[in-house]
Amino acid sequence: MSEYDVAVSFGEEQRSAVEEVVEAFRQRGLTVLHGSEQTHEWWSHKEGGDLPDARVRFFVPFVSAVDDFTTAVLRAVKAGDEHVLPVLLDDVTVPPALLHPHVTYVRGRADRPDQLTESLVARIEAAEAIGRDRARVTEVVAAVKGSAPAQDAEPVVPADFSRYTEQDATLRYLGEQFAAALPGLQRHGFVGTLHVGDTRIAVRVERAGDTVYALDVQRGGIGGDETVNFVVGRHDGTGALTNGWARPVYDTRVGAAVLEVHDFSVLGSGGAPRAYRREELFTALWRRIDEVLASTVG
Repeated sequence: MSEYDVAVSFGEEQRSAVEEVVEAFRQRGLTVLHGSEQTHEWWSHKEGGDLPDARVRFFVPFVSAVDDFTTAVLRAVKAGDEHVLPVLLDDVTVPPALLHPHVTYVRGRADRPDQLTESLVARIEAAEAIGRDRARVTEVVAAVKGSAPAQDAEPVVPADFSRYTEQDATLRYLGEQFAAALPGLQRHGFVGTLHVGDTRIAVRVERAGDTVYALDVQRGGIGGDETVNFVVGRHDGTGALTNGWARPVYDTRVGAAVLEVHDFSVLGSGGAPRAYRREELFTALWRRIDEVLASTVG
């Protein structure tokens, strides 16, 4: 039975770039199981008897997009398979739910084969130092294919999801967007000003010295200290005022953080709570400001 340091899998669009990386591996002294036909699709459709009779230190799929096969690869790593070592190429975006929080993935660029080679050599040397044996390619690939979760498995919220981190990001994003949008009101005869503090964003719109719209975006409020609270109109800062609030939540259906918005009147729609991305929430807030200012002019 042949033995190799790595067996390589790649997407069709990566073919020429991966060939250069494999050549760099071999020049560095690594033994590589690689064939021009051994794409992700090839590995995913081959069964035990059709696979190479070989043992490898690592099965190395190059991941430039998240598809069915690379998703199975990432699930295998998250499940603890130490013989699967994905290389995340360029700026590929991997859903947090597929990444193990305590695994350092190999990341690099296909046009930087030397950098990838050094990262891979370091992993191989570390595996040798702790006495990790090679594994049969057939067993590794079979484990990858069997890593898909049961159809009835419930999606889970990632351990590193934080409502307060999302609250900070939302306040920062809204402040940046208001700062960029308010100067544009001048061409319509309004003056927009913005104050950004640690716990409050104050948006004011004036016409001829009269305040025609006021919005405070506050950290915490009626829904809890992890929420973002909205108060429309000028007030003295006392009392529990709210025209709506948003709580950061993790939507397991889409695998991302969203804002659960409870709109009493800040957006003018009311009704049941609705999920917004940060970008969608700012768009809705700005659309409401436009409506109010248009009625003022009218």
